[in-house]
Amino acid sequence: MEGFALRDAGDDGHAALALRPIHLALVAFVATLLAHAPTIGAFAEAPQFEAIADTFLFALLLAAVTSSVVVLLRGLQRPRKVFARARVTAIAAAAYLLGTMGAVGLLFAPMPLPAAAVGAGLLAGAALPPLVAEWARAVAVPIDQALVLCAFVVLTASFVGWILALLPPSALVPVFCLLLVAGVVVPPVAARMGDPALPLARPADTMRRLVSVTWLPLLGFAVYAFMTDVMAHSAFGVVQASFLGGAVAALVMFGVCFLWGRTPLLPWSYRILVPLMAAAFVVLGAFPAGTFPRDASVVALYVFYIVLALLGCAVLLAVVRNRELPANVASGFACGVAAAAALLGQILSQVLTVTDDFAPWLAVLTGAFVAVLLVFLGRTSWNELVAPRESAVAEGVAPAVHPAAGDARTASGDRAAYEDAPAIAGASDECVLPARADAPGDAFQLAEPSMQNTLEARCAKVTEARGLSPREAEVLVYLARGFTPAYIAKSLVLSVSTVRTHVRNIYRKLGINKREELLHLIDEE
Repeated sequence: MEGFALRDAGDDGHAALALRPIHLALVAFVATLLAHAPTIGAFAEAPQFEAIADTFLFALLLAAVTSSVVVLLRGLQRPRKVFARARVTAIAAAAYLLGTMGAVGLLFAPMPLPAAAVGAGLLAGAALPPLVAEWARAVAVPIDQALVLCAFVVLTASFVGWILALLPPSALVPVFCLLLVAGVVVPPVAARMGDPALPLARPADTMRRLVSVTWLPLLGFAVYAFMTDVMAHSAFGVVQASFLGGAVAALVMFGVCFLWGRTPLLPWSYRILVPLMAAAFVVLGAFPAGTFPRDASVVALYVFYIVLALLGCAVLLAVVRNRELPANVASGFACGVAAAAALLGQILSQVLTVTDDFAPWLAVLTGAFVAVLLVFLGRTSWNELVAPRESAVAEGVAPAVHPAAGDARTASGDRAAYEDAPAIAGASDECVLPARADAPGDAFQLAEPSMQNTLEARCAKVTEARGLSPREAEVLVYLARGFTPAYIAKSLVLSVSTVRTHVRNIYRKLGINKREELLHLIDEE
């Protein structure tokens, strides 16, 4: 079934994300996820909420951590056959439905039944990671589309969660159960669609690649999961701050994707967007208590953390789509990290209570994450300044010589397009080689869109003539624009070693040895 585009497919070559019914089912799944503390908070008026809600949530998170480890370890071995995976997913969907609906029923039971709540939590938590893995397979898209999709899901799920929180219990239960069923029917169907087998690698190598690509986004995702289980806030006494913060964060991400979609959004977000969100929280929180800016700081805090969660989810979808790693490995790792962080937050808020007011601790947590981010960016800048220029030699390309600052500003018009980044084999951030005059690239707007189309058309001719794979075709366009493997890895959410493998394969298929030969070959098309 065809959907409608969430963004226009402009001249930048990025495809539009078509909204399909499966995405609405994903919204239903996220909106009914009881592992998310604000979601279970919608049942706060249930007679047994105080007695069993925390017990159920603790059991669910504990089982989710354990199940995630099992899914991860299983994914590091040979993948399941399609029918075996479909059977496991169908069992997980049934268990998740039973456990979640059972928990809802227990919340409205005439008397508290903590043992039954533990059983329901264990059942739902154990079933959650396999369902998340199938959802990731079903909706996996490239990173630019993944950010748009995650923003749409968060915006819609925040609105649905707010509506659920306003419903009376008589309407809340049937609506919640209907959404729950709608969100669980997709994974068993998706599991029947086989995936091409991935080449097996040593478990240590697989985990090393996974961590190298996802550690920073998943750290942000874990911080969000921890924070939401530590404490729930209300914004201006009207709506939960998590729902309002989710809507604002999604709108911010929509704006970023529409306005700066030509740049590699992941490194841009960590360099610009995340520090800005943290700065907004710090500035608003400095106002006196009881003022509007101080109340708005609570929303700004949630916006900061939800932006981190958005980036983490988008990276997960992009990694699964890239097929560099098995879906259950990436999903199991991400689900386990998030569930462990949420479990730690649950323990801190319920067992190791330090103070009745957790607001100062949340500010400390925010500062700690920003400190980690600044250390990471500082390390990246240091590597770019002092590391030897080895990748140019490895590729047979002359080291990059950057133009003067004035030339770069003249070429880009309104942004300093050239970063102080030499071509480094082990660089952890984007690097650029001299750009072609007819290749605008994602970080350069040096040419008209028609010239970009000409470049991509010539690359498409080379791809068709030499039999390049779809992934190699993507890498070829970046190479033609003058970007290094480190930059391409950031843009496509791949490990640098994987990009280098694609580069070697491209050179072999094209019968060339140098970047200059590649550019000459494309010019001849």
